[in-house]
Amino acid sequence: MSNAFIRPVRLDDFDQILALAKKSGGGMTNLPPEEAALRPRIEFACRSFESNSDEPGGEVYMMVLEVDGKVMGTSAVFSAVGLDHGFVNYRINKTVHASKQLKKRIERRLLVPTHDFTGCGEVGSLFLSPDARGSGYGKFLAKARYLFIALHRDLVASPVCAELRGWRGPNGEQPFWEAIGKPFFDMEFEAADVANSAMGNQFISDLMPRHPIYVTLLPEAAREILGKPHDGAAPAFNMLLKEGFAFRGYIDVFDGGPLVDAEIDNIQTVRKSKTLSVAKIQDVGEAPLMLIAAGRLTTFRTARASATVDGDKIILGQMTAKTLGVSEGDQVRAIEW
Repeated sequence: MSNAFIRPVRLDDFDQILALAKKSGGGMTNLPPEEAALRPRIEFACRSFESNSDEPGGEVYMMVLEVDGKVMGTSAVFSAVGLDHGFVNYRINKTVHASKQLKKRIERRLLVPTHDFTGCGEVGSLFLSPDARGSGYGKFLAKARYLFIALHRDLVASPVCAELRGWRGPNGEQPFWEAIGKPFFDMEFEAADVANSAMGNQFISDLMPRHPIYVTLLPEAAREILGKPHDGAAPAFNMLLKEGFAFRGYIDVFDGGPLVDAEIDNIQTVRKSKTLSVAKIQDVGEAPLMLIAAGRLTTFRTARASATVDGDKIILGQMTAKTLGVSEGDQVRAIEW
């Protein structure tokens, strides 16, 4: 059986993460496939874990899935987004135009620039190597973030949001960007995405349209994909919805992808997981499969393993206890897989 667990990112993971980023197909702002844009993000994440913050201050807690010594996936928790330059999205609003003379009442959608999620927590950077798919590792990476939040409630702002990559055509077409982004930013999507990764999002607020946009004025191809996730992001989108996140009409300003959000207490894994004390470390046999997390910041670990739960006590196998770095009497956070 493979030894798989999730831990904080380290500087020496950089080459493997860069290789993963190049397999992502682009469009993941927090996992850029360019070395110059990715390296400072990894360095900042490492500093975030080492900072021992006591409140949400813009830290990025990036984690990796390690399988038999190899990095096979990434995910991250952002303590509070947009503190420096704001966190901007479009909100899809409805407006009504009525004419008594013509006896007409017409509803139209508007894209309204908003900073509604500035200062909120975020989960993101979820990517799993194509070589590791089909083993439940995507779910493992996603849920580990929520156990991290459960163990670090003081470090992550609520609500927590998540942005999904927007839809692309089979040949890389970006209808939303072509309709709105490109005319205002005067650059190709990939260039804007790299700039966002490398320099932050101040330029977005500087250059994006400042007034609401009537959706009916957009090309049909752009209208059809508002809030539609990239085909590769659809599984992550569905997992978020099952976890208690909701789509409330917010979309990304670059590709029109959906933004979902949830209060921390409404996230299923946070709500249903329990704090348990390690009673014994021994062979657990055919015990139920659990998702188990322990540690704080640099010592945080999450494992998927069989364990026996009795009340507020848990019995772990020796390999699981070693992976998590716990001994008898220590506390863990766990939920049935």
